Amino acid sequence: MSKHRIGFIGTGAVAELHQLSVDKLEHAELAGITDLNQERLSRREKEWQTKAYPDARALIESDEIDIIYILSPVEAHYEQAVQALKAGKHVLIEKPVAMTVEQIREIGRVAQEMNRVCFPAHNYIYHPEMIKMKRYIEEGALGQICSAWFTFIIHHSEELASHYPGVIRQIMTHHLYTTLYLLGKPEAMSCSATKLHYQTLEREDQSVMLLEMPGGAQAVLFSSFACDDDTSSPWTYLVKVLGTQGGMNYSWRDVLYNRAIGTLGKAYPKYEELFFYESEYFINECIDKGKAPLSTLQDAAVVQHMVELAEANLGKHMISC
Repeated sequence: MSKHRIGFIGTGAVAELHQLSVDKLEHAELAGITDLNQERLSRREKEWQTKAYPDARALIESDEIDIIYILSPVEAHYEQAVQALKAGKHVLIEKPVAMTVEQIREIGRVAQEMNRVCFPAHNYIYHPEMIKMKRYIEEGALGQICSAWFTFIIHHSEELASHYPGVIRQIMTHHLYTTLYLLGKPEAMSCSATKLHYQTLEREDQSVMLLEMPGGAQAVLFSSFACDDDTSSPWTYLVKVLGTQGGMNYSWRDVLYNRAIGTLGKAYPKYEELFFYESEYFINECIDKGKAPLSTLQDAAVVQHMVELAEANLGKHMISC
């Protein structure tokens, strides 16, 4: 079998993790990269021993590339995704997929028209333990689901956080698509947010959502760039689901060591593995076998709608989703 040839648009911190994952894939290889930051592009070209393209259009139109990974800032996602799909490429888009629900829907329409796979990089759900968690829920092993918690608590300096939107878009997006995957679409939600440690950035660094799920279960989603959790039972990244007959945990802190990569100051292998698992599913299952992603563009549109609702209704009581 010939190898798929992948091109990266963007070579920033998250691209480091994608490069490591692609390097482990049996039937794919990194064949090209581009970046607006020319100094970083030149450095990555040497580090990764791959071809550097002068701009996104040159990479997208290259006959040497059949898959595009869009790892650029979210403001560029829509235009680059549509261009890549119309050029006949399969596309993986880092989250958030786009700026608005309408942009996500249009990307989906173009993907369907071109008969190409457009894969939201909703990587948190592709770990085997998360897939197993969903299976236990669907089989009824936990009985009636009563509650769930989703937490992300990792300090981000103001300089690092300046590269991202606030935690509602940056982290709650992860929590929301994970909720959809495990439990379905919530019926109502409330959200609050605070700015605790930024001196100049005008965005939230901590947020909490309360979701009412079908059947009466409640889910609590918490995200913080304001602090770390170094307690004996850390909630650094944690998913907990409780039912009338049992419960389950999934945590990044099962393994940890001191080696920084990407945007994180420590190595969380369960986090780093997610990039391999999603790329493997994208290529082996979606492109080669025609399966749908575990989290689709339709899911991405639902999540974007909830993010927009949260931002527009901060501090209000429960609103319908």
